[in-house]
Amino acid sequence: MKLTNSQIQELYTFTQKHYVEWFDVQTELVDHLANGIEAQWQENQKISFDDALKAEFKKFGIMGFSNVIEEKTKALNSYYRNLVWTYFKDFFKLPKIILTLLSTWLFFEILQLTPNKNWIVIPAFTILFIVPTVFFINVAKRIRKTEYVTNKKWLFESINLQLGGLIHILSIPLYTGVFFESIDKWPILFQVICSIVIVLLGMLIYISIFIVSPKLRIQMAKQHPDYKFV
Repeated sequence: MKLTNSQIQELYTFTQKHYVEWFDVQTELVDHLANGIEAQWQENQKISFDDALKAEFKKFGIMGFSNVIEEKTKALNSYYRNLVWTYFKDFFKLPKIILTLLSTWLFFEILQLTPNKNWIVIPAFTILFIVPTVFFINVAKRIRKTEYVTNKKWLFESINLQLGGLIHILSIPLYTGVFFESIDKWPILFQVICSIVIVLLGMLIYISIFIVSPKLRIQMAKQHPDYKFV
C-alpha cells in the first residue's frame, strides 16, 4: 500500500500543526513519516492512516519535531561554515596565497605612508561593516518576496541570511572602533596585526557572501524542485 497524494498533503498539514514552518524540513519529515506508515502497512494492512501516523509521531518523543528542527539547523550551519572554511583555506595555497600576502603588504604600506592612519582604517572597517549589512537587508527582502510568491518558508534561506552563524563578524568593526583614536600611536607590530585582521576579515566576508551563499542556493534548488529563485 502506498500513500495517496491527499494523504501526503495531510502529512504536510500535520507537520505545520506541530510547529514546523520550514518547507524543506517539512518535506524531510513527510518523507520519513510516509516511509514509516507504509512500513506499518506492509506488516498490517488493517491499520488506519491516522493510527499509523500517531504511531510514527510517537517515535519522535515528547519534544515532537523540535529536535529534528534543531539538528537540521545545526547541520546546515555546520555545512555552511565548512564551505566557508574550505574556500578560506584556498587563499593560503598557491597561487591565491600570493594575493593574500600582497593584499596584506599593500594595506600595511598604505598605513605607513598615511600621516593620519584613521583615514585608512576607519573607511576599511566601515566597508567591512556596510557590505554584510547590505547583504542582510537584500536577502531579508528576497526571503519575504519568496514567501509571498511561493507561500513557503525555507530553513536554508534563514541559515543563508545569518551566514551560517558568521553574521557575528559584523560586530568586529564595531568593537575595534574604540581603538581608532589612538591608532597613530600603535607600534609597528600592532599595525601589522591590524593589516592582517582587515584582509582576513575582508576575505571571510567575500567568501561568505559572494561564493558560499550563491552556491548554497543553487544546491538547495537542485534538491528541492519547489524552491524558486525570486
